[in-house]
Amino acid sequence: MDNGLMSKWEDLQGTKNNTSEVLFTGGGMSVNPDSYTAGKEAAKKALDELKGKMPTISYIFFSGDYNPYELTKGLKEILKDSEFIGGMGDRVIYDDKVIEKGVVVASIQSKFLHVGIASADNVSENSFEAAKKVTTEALSKLSIDSYIDPYMQAQRVKVGDVRGIVKVPPYYIHVFVNGFKLPKMGEENKIILGISNIVGRQVPIWGGSFETALEKVLGKYEIYSLHSGKVLKDGLIVSFTSTSTLYGYSMAHGAKKSGSLSVIEKTSLDGYVVDKISGQTPVEWYADKLKMDKKKFVDSAMTLGLTQRWPIGMIDNLGNVIIRGGGVPAGKNNESLAYVAPLVEGAPIFLMDGNPKNLFDATNQIINDIQQYVEEKDNPKIMLITACLTRRGVMKDQFPEDLRNLKNGFGKAKLIGFTTSGEIGSKEGDLANCHHLTNNLFVFYDRLLIKNNSKG
Repeated sequence: MDNGLMSKWEDLQGTKNNTSEVLFTGGGMSVNPDSYTAGKEAAKKALDELKGKMPTISYIFFSGDYNPYELTKGLKEILKDSEFIGGMGDRVIYDDKVIEKGVVVASIQSKFLHVGIASADNVSENSFEAAKKVTTEALSKLSIDSYIDPYMQAQRVKVGDVRGIVKVPPYYIHVFVNGFKLPKMGEENKIILGISNIVGRQVPIWGGSFETALEKVLGKYEIYSLHSGKVLKDGLIVSFTSTSTLYGYSMAHGAKKSGSLSVIEKTSLDGYVVDKISGQTPVEWYADKLKMDKKKFVDSAMTLGLTQRWPIGMIDNLGNVIIRGGGVPAGKNNESLAYVAPLVEGAPIFLMDGNPKNLFDATNQIINDIQQYVEEKDNPKIMLITACLTRRGVMKDQFPEDLRNLKNGFGKAKLIGFTTSGEIGSKEGDLANCHHLTNNLFVFYDRLLIKNNSKG
């Protein structure tokens, strides 16, 4: 290595200031009722933990009736020209706190991390094409270090761990989009397909849908997303990251299969309405499964959250269960069920038992998945979470305990995120999809990928 590159390498490694850190993180939270002040307070707390470093990227999530424009002004005053992305959730999450009105910030800095970010508004007019365009723009904005990045990848090859390079690629995508806003349903799957049309299906994709509070979804409201000073009302944000630092991701719901296998036989409105399940209307099917009168089921479906507590689980070709919860009686005589994300004709399904005692099992599944994926039992530095608002609704007062278990399972690493109407992600190595009822986790390690490859 020439002297100039050696100097740069030593500087990036931190050897000149006696530290081995390669990833720096900060977290901040504010529940100040004033929009401008809340944005400023949360961002300042996050940057204080970065100890003077400006972040490579910051993730901003807020809940409650904040003015997004004033909030953005407060954020910009602290974050300056650094990139930040985010938006509103049903609730925001800071460690085990579930906050009805608040702002949370996760800031990350590393010279081994490069991001290209793009966004667009009015994307629901043609979300598939919008996703293609925004992903292409994000890729075009990616800045790669022409010295260090090739060197890091060469080191991974040098130690002979081709398996590691394939298993944990040096890139991933984070995506945020608006969730359902009746009568418009969610566009998450179309967004995923549009992104995949540009980069393929094997790039890790993680994120979620922005939404208002669950209690307000039948009223009038706007859904806001934020990108480095811009405020979007029908937005899509795609962040493509090239990294030489270790990361992991996984998701799980914990719900258990109940009863025998059934099949989705007929849908309408592109799969958002289910009309027939194994020879029965969905209402008949549910009433039989739950052993209750059809009229009582229809009358109780919304108020008791029956289709949230007992969601449908679609089985994919790998045996994974993709949850669709919150079905609402619809159609002629209220015999069909309408969902905010589509189901597929011919899909095998089970009725799923979403008892909170089952949902708690998701924590161990996620921990085991991520540790197996990264082949690392050290704890991450910071974690992002998109958790289903239905999960919060089903678990009620137990939801903070669910988050606490997840945080403790990863050595009490900082946990920041929001509750969402659609979790975008997958288990490690699987194809991304839109899910419900899950905890969806993305974790950052203060480790280089080449250190992860010593196992060959």
